Amino acid sequence: MAIPAPVTPAPTAHRIPEWHLLQTVYLAVAAAALFIVTFWSALGLPPLGGTIIEWVLAFLLVSLVNLGLGTLGAGAVIEWRYRTWRRLVLIGIALLVLAAADGGFAWWLFSSTQGAFSRWVFLIIALAAIALGAWSVWRPPPVRFLQRNRAGRPRRKLWPRHDDQAPDDERWEPFTPLSILLGIALGVAVAIAYLGISAWHENAEVPPSPPLPTALTGIHGDYLALGDSYSAGNGLTPYAPGTAANGCNRSVSSAYPDLLYALLRQQDPGASFTFNACSGALTGEIQDYTVGPGLKIPPQISGAVEPSVGLVTITIGGNDANFAAVVEQCLISGNCLDTDFPPPGVPELTQQQVPRGELLTVWGPDTIEVIGNSDATVFGALRQDFPNARIIVIGYPYLFPDQAAPGFPFYPPLCSSILNRLSVTERDGIRTLQDDFNNRIYEEAVAAGIEFVSPDAIWDHHEPCGSSGQYTNSVKPYLNFPVPINGSSFHPNAAGQQTLAALVACYLDANQQAPDPYASAGSHTITIPASQLVTPAQLGLVPPPGLNSVPGSGAISGC
Repeated sequence: MAIPAPVTPAPTAHRIPEWHLLQTVYLAVAAAALFIVTFWSALGLPPLGGTIIEWVLAFLLVSLVNLGLGTLGAGAVIEWRYRTWRRLVLIGIALLVLAAADGGFAWWLFSSTQGAFSRWVFLIIALAAIALGAWSVWRPPPVRFLQRNRAGRPRRKLWPRHDDQAPDDERWEPFTPLSILLGIALGVAVAIAYLGISAWHENAEVPPSPPLPTALTGIHGDYLALGDSYSAGNGLTPYAPGTAANGCNRSVSSAYPDLLYALLRQQDPGASFTFNACSGALTGEIQDYTVGPGLKIPPQISGAVEPSVGLVTITIGGNDANFAAVVEQCLISGNCLDTDFPPPGVPELTQQQVPRGELLTVWGPDTIEVIGNSDATVFGALRQDFPNARIIVIGYPYLFPDQAAPGFPFYPPLCSSILNRLSVTERDGIRTLQDDFNNRIYEEAVAAGIEFVSPDAIWDHHEPCGSSGQYTNSVKPYLNFPVPINGSSFHPNAAGQQTLAALVACYLDANQQAPDPYASAGSHTITIPASQLVTPAQLGLVPPPGLNSVPGSGAISGC
């Protein structure tokens, strides 16, 4: 009897697995967790408080997103060539989400005025990750588990149907790439939506500024506006023709000098307006040329006596003190008050060299003294050149509030990040230096016979991240390199500029003539020590107007 030959079972076709919802959810949570960890580092909270950790996490995130872009892009091409529409729509949605997030971040980063080196690092990492993702789809790495083994088990590819010869039994294992990438896309979308909305809210939703008076009283004659970016209106576009090219960034209509001139014309229609303030101006550049690469900006005053000028306003000295470097260093260091200044690579901007030393106890006070000497020269020249003018020097508002950091996530996370990076002790130290700085400006103004008004009272709780809303822009939000600062960070926004205009207008309304700055009656002169900081009270001066209360009698609406 013949024994039948054994029957060889037909090979079983392996079904190509599709995306799995649970995998997508798990990976979306993982991607969102990476964003949370990165943001926790941005907050400056332990154990991830170091800026280097933040950069590493941020670049890891950039790599992950762009790896997904490359993989999805190549997969979309394959799905289009061999389309059954089972995955193509979902791939397209995920691809659009990642591309929009990546493109928006790239545009934001490259539109910044800071971090040129890191921009190109970002671009190189992004392009390399996209290329790696695409290559892994079209030419998967020749590792053993991806190939058909000796037993004839099906080979595995990162993406099935990658070419015309793909076998029917090709497996797509061990994880479904589409599930991974959809999860990443979902995590990216949720995290970026939250961060983006909060950042927009913090910088776009500003509180109303004090109303402007109906007129500018007690001033007759022309108006000359001098100073630095606080007077120029840096960040408030559009800029006057030519001033963006030379870096002066002089706002056309939003800076406080424009608003004051509109009030002045109410009572003196024939008054002229000369707007010479320039972003980045140093004290020495009020009277001398500003020379830089390819530019030469004339001095802000000519040196000639101009009796027709009835009002001069100025903010000056902040750039000499290198405010930007102080803020950057305090955002990235553990305790900036004990850090030696200026930081390595940061130029000294004062007219006289200041020895390096700790910010709070050495470099800061020494720098204030040097700037005070420069102020004395500038203020004396203003008094001589404009003998009939009310010359108003405006102090600088605080860069940081004195409140404790608000609770995250119930407060906009942009400001949680700023205030958690800077302890209350650090912020108090910086505010102390600003008090000393403004005091010295006030003292030099009195010595030169010109006027000073403080923004402290009108700006209270309106500092960057202040509890009542910002009159001064805070930092540029999230993952900006090397630090989250751009040209308009820590500058008055539109509401802040109107507040400065209201401050000056109400001060002039309250003081039809220059007020007596001395605490006792009689004729006075003051001598400011050259080697130490002293308070106005030690020189026999009253507190400066605007320090404790907003000036204004109420005789004019708005004051």
